[in-house]
Parts: sequence; structure tokens; C-alpha cells
Amino acid sequence: MVLFRSLILVAVLLFFGGCIPEEPKESAYLSLEYNEKGRLPVSPHIIEAHAKPSQSMISESREIPLRFMILDKRTLQVHRLIVPTGGRVAAPWGGWLLPTAFVRDLVIRDGVAYHGPEGHVNPVVWVVLQDNSESILHEGWLFARDSALTAWDHPRYDLSFLGVDESSL
Repeated sequence: MVLFRSLILVAVLLFFGGCIPEEPKESAYLSLEYNEKGRLPVSPHIIEAHAKPSQSMISESREIPLRFMILDKRTLQVHRLIVPTGGRVAAPWGGWLLPTAFVRDLVIRDGVAYHGPEGHVNPVVWVVLQDNSESILHEGWLFARDSALTAWDHPRYDLSFLGVDESSL
């Protein structure tokens, strides 16, 4: 008899436990199925490009040779490129890679990009990626220490910034 009452109590608790309404989710933490674009939210400084490089960042880093690696996820072929800042090189996706500014230690505060303390903690490059008709596919910062911080997501290619090519200096 005690076992029967315990089973009834558990059944009632399970039944009414499912009737408790869920707390509303905050929009900043929505999962992929709740996001209207089917993608995770991207930081505002990437979407609105508030943290573009300053003119001094562009002029101070002109002609610095930078190393990039592009992985073709379909064929697993690795492309290694050395491109000077301000230059442009043909990319395997049939377009162009244009590194515009290089900063040895970047700090983004209130949507504005600043030179950091020059401790080489956060080397970063502002890149413009174009297709074969020179339309912009992506424009933004690419970090050497954490390549996952870029907003460029291509179905076939992964782009990594490897830092300054010291052998070319």
C-alpha cells in the first residue's frame, strides 16, 4: 500500500511539474534555434564596424610582411601566404586577401580600436576579403592568438593569421 501511494505521488508531481511555465530567455543568450538568422549573435563592433583601424594604424604598419594560412576544408590543402600590409594577393576562393592595418597589441574599448601597451599580447590585422568581382565578402580584425575571434565563416575555407614574417624584415 505504501508503494502504491508513493507511485501515485511521483506521478502527480511529474504531471504538474511539467505545467510550470519556463522563464523567458534573454535575447543575448538565445540558442541557434531561437535566433532569427540561424547564427549566433555577433559583437556590435564587428557588425557595425565601429572598431575600424585608425589612419595612424594604417600608415604605421604599411609594408610589414604578414603570414596567413588558408585551409581548404574540402581537399585539406593548406595555402601559406606572405602579404605585405597594404598589398593584396589572390586567394584560393577566387578572390582577394587585402591586409590593411597591423597592430602588435590591440585594445577595443567602447567600440574604438586603440594601440595597446605594445606587449605583443594581441597581434591583429584588419583584413578585407573580396570575391573575384572585388565585392567585399568580409572586413574585420583577424587575431593571431585566437583565430576564432573572426566573424568570417566560409563553408569551404578557414583563414588564420600567423603573425609577422620575421624572415622578410
